[in-house]
Amino acid sequence: MPEMESNSTPPASNPLSEEGVIPVDRVDLIPEEELRNLLLQTTPKAMRDLDLIEKGVENFFLFNYSPFALAKFEQLQFLKPADLKYFEDKNGFVLYQYLFVSEETKELGLANVALRPASRRAEQIQKIKSACLAQSAAAFLQFIVRRDINLADRRSAGELRDWVIRQYLNTDEKGNLLDFQDSRNLPYSMRNVKTLSVESFLQRNFKIREDILTSLISLLSKKPNEIVAFLSQIKTVPDALLALEKRGNRPPLLRLHLEFHVIQPSLEELVGEISIDSKKPNANEETELEIIFELFIGLSRKILISLLPGEQAGWIKASGTEQGPDYLRELSKHPAFTSGKTWEGSDIFLQAFEVLMGSMDSLSSLRKESLINLAFSDMVIRIRESKEPLVVDSGALKIKDSSIQAAGLTKTEVLDQVLERFKTRNDILTREKVTGGGPGIVALALENVVSSFLNNKERRTSIHTLIRKNGQPKGIYAFLKDVVEGVDPELVIDDQIRLSKAIADWEKETEKQRLKAIQDSKSFLVKLLEWILSLFGVNFSPSPKKDIEPADEFHSSKQSKKSPSSGAASAEPEKEVPKKKKSLGVLLGPKEKSTLIPAKVQKAIDYVDRKNNGIIWLDEVVNASSAPEFGKDKVADLMYYDQKRRYIEIRSMNSIRHVFIRKELESDSAWLDSTLEYLENVTAKKPEFAALADTLRKFRDE
Repeated sequence: MPEMESNSTPPASNPLSEEGVIPVDRVDLIPEEELRNLLLQTTPKAMRDLDLIEKGVENFFLFNYSPFALAKFEQLQFLKPADLKYFEDKNGFVLYQYLFVSEETKELGLANVALRPASRRAEQIQKIKSACLAQSAAAFLQFIVRRDINLADRRSAGELRDWVIRQYLNTDEKGNLLDFQDSRNLPYSMRNVKTLSVESFLQRNFKIREDILTSLISLLSKKPNEIVAFLSQIKTVPDALLALEKRGNRPPLLRLHLEFHVIQPSLEELVGEISIDSKKPNANEETELEIIFELFIGLSRKILISLLPGEQAGWIKASGTEQGPDYLRELSKHPAFTSGKTWEGSDIFLQAFEVLMGSMDSLSSLRKESLINLAFSDMVIRIRESKEPLVVDSGALKIKDSSIQAAGLTKTEVLDQVLERFKTRNDILTREKVTGGGPGIVALALENVVSSFLNNKERRTSIHTLIRKNGQPKGIYAFLKDVVEGVDPELVIDDQIRLSKAIADWEKETEKQRLKAIQDSKSFLVKLLEWILSLFGVNFSPSPKKDIEPADEFHSSKQSKKSPSSGAASAEPEKEVPKKKKSLGVLLGPKEKSTLIPAKVQKAIDYVDRKNNGIIWLDEVVNASSAPEFGKDKVADLMYYDQKRRYIEIRSMNSIRHVFIRKELESDSAWLDSTLEYLENVTAKKPEFAALADTLRKFRDE
């Protein structure tokens, strides 16, 4: 088409695209007029579906890159899948898929969606595909969490081996079951090991597209930190991240071959059940991966017996896995097996067998690493849940002794490794414990410092000391922050007021104890002499102790809700304050005219806010409130003079269409970017959307 070349755009800036996770689209879609002419060849009503598809993309950007907002095939009334494929070939639409977990059944599902941004830009299509892939990865990770629970239940019941064998679909091309003992069926049986792969599972159950499957497998084969970074573009449920945590620093998928991936065993599966109950019997420690390896061993044994003359097969044992390397070596050099004629797919089988062999060789060290990861993760969770400093020593480890012994470790070795890992954490404060025998530390999560200081009056000094021992010389005073009413959340302000008061109480109590200790250390004669001299007006009271900084630097009796730490002027030289970025609009109305917004109007504001993802059109608020006493001027004044100082009036838009935004959004770069993309894809092309987009773009680029 003549416009195709002129419409081309550079690929989207996406690091994982450059690594080949998502093939890059480099061509924009055809113009709307050209597409509408094509659509008229089907039915005029197809225009409705076109609007629905564009609206889906508009909502995708409106709702923070949510794939669930995109138009699904089943939502379209007039365009059938065959029509969509035809128009995709004409570069009118882009068809894509993503996996999801059903809220009702909790089962994995597949959504087919049609994409067409109103902007037609390839860069935005790339962002949508990227978010769909992130959603697919998150859904599959959720599936893995449920699958881990299922495997644990089956292993506890002694049913895991039977379940794994059932996943191996040993059938011929017509779907007939094959006799595993019949040597004539061995070529089919060998090829069927691929039915144990993730690829086979997804293709068999969901008919997922090959290119999307390849991208998904590539992503899930990466390191957890890379996957987490990719998932950050969408709202991810906690279970998805839990699947990664349960595998330590290993990718969720283990690659046996380019076309053959299996799910890595979780930490629990590797180390067995966590329990300190010595009466509880040990569960079978065999993992799914080991059972798959034994299946490869059994097949290799039967294949070799069928290939080798009887006199050359005498060395082959009837059972066991110790001859695995010998089986692999013999099959790799046998010309009839490697030729690929009768034994089609033998290359995949051999490579998968070799990788499994290496995995079995490293299973011992992996079990050790996994057990230590599990012990460390368990301690981190408990430290974060604890509202006071927690002792980490051998008695605190909750791993069953039998699991530690099965991994070839001792409890002392596990503790040493756990304590070593705490040295690398900057979100947990630690110090050596001083009571009790054996090594150990006292730990407190950084996020719990304030609540711990507030709730543990008797341990405030030790918490202060703990903070100082972790590189913060100011101790608890470092957690005092300047806060301002109307700018900071009320919860933060309240916490700072409580912390400021707690520090003042602690200082008084500490000073009282210090003076008491000094007084107690004096002899009776010294006390008597001081008493006699005091009768003559001579005072021997010790001077107040200075800690890190002057006492009046930490708190002030004039502290108010406006700024709980305003009396704590810094003793350090004043640093040059960076120039504050100009606000997007008018931040606050005069405080003396502050107004409490009526509940009915507030409900309308919140509705428009949610509906437009932070863009609050004044006329929509008036319409939503449906109250004649609240006209545009009245509602505008209520929002401008809001007592809680929550809204910004974008004055530059007043002559076009009156609009407000929530105050915190002007500093939210992600919101600015997604809102700009939404405004570029609004199907109802009104001048106020273009004007608002220009205003936001200028503000972002300042």
